[in-house]
Amino acid sequence: MSPWFHRHSHQSSAPEWILRLIHPEKSPTTPALFTYHLREKLALDGCPLCRMVRESEEQWTWTLLYEFTGDPEIHEKFARAGGLCAEHAELVRKVTAKRQLVTPSGVARLYETVTKEFLAGLARKRTPETRQECPLCRYRDQAAARYAYFLAVTLADSEWQQAFVKSDGLCISHFNAVIAQADRNVVTFLNDDQTRRLRDLLHRLQELQRKQRYDVPEPLTPEEIASWREALWRYGGMTFPDLLVHD
Repeated sequence: MSPWFHRHSHQSSAPEWILRLIHPEKSPTTPALFTYHLREKLALDGCPLCRMVRESEEQWTWTLLYEFTGDPEIHEKFARAGGLCAEHAELVRKVTAKRQLVTPSGVARLYETVTKEFLAGLARKRTPETRQECPLCRYRDQAAARYAYFLAVTLADSEWQQAFVKSDGLCISHFNAVIAQADRNVVTFLNDDQTRRLRDLLHRLQELQRKQRYDVPEPLTPEEIASWREALWRYGGMTFPDLLVHD
């Protein structure tokens, strides 16, 4: 089966960044490009891979709506999936509403095909077949695996380990993804790092509960106040109410 969004006519003419988005499983992304973005993400709050994956999803969505809504194979994939899941349908809405050069007609074109396919199934008096995986969920998982691999490679360097320690570290999902692709030394480093973070989080969660009792006069620290929010993203991954990529 051909890769997701494979277009022979674009392989030689499309800009490399578009090919990276359309062919994630064959991405020519280099560790140098990854580390350029990683350095920026480590300085921000929360899991750096969550941010990188979300930005990649947004770029994929913009490229899809701007360049590829007329591609027959894309329409076939969307029809088989029955459109996008709720999470990624909302992302498409945001990109359509806020990014330049994207109009609602692209979304309408894709969902015209989805709707016709569904109606055809009803006309045959057949229950629609089980939906295939949401196209953007598939892309997200591919991007996450790719970034996890590059982080595993990058963290073999002691200087990057020092930079990582100063950051907020990884959510559990991306921690597991990196561990699965890392060598023994990096696995040891990440296990020690995550152990330290979770022990600290546990202490702050316990202090938040203790200090909120009516008979405890001690004030909460900012870190203790924020502990419950950290627990949510640490175990569930980060979510972003607004777009991270802007024109």
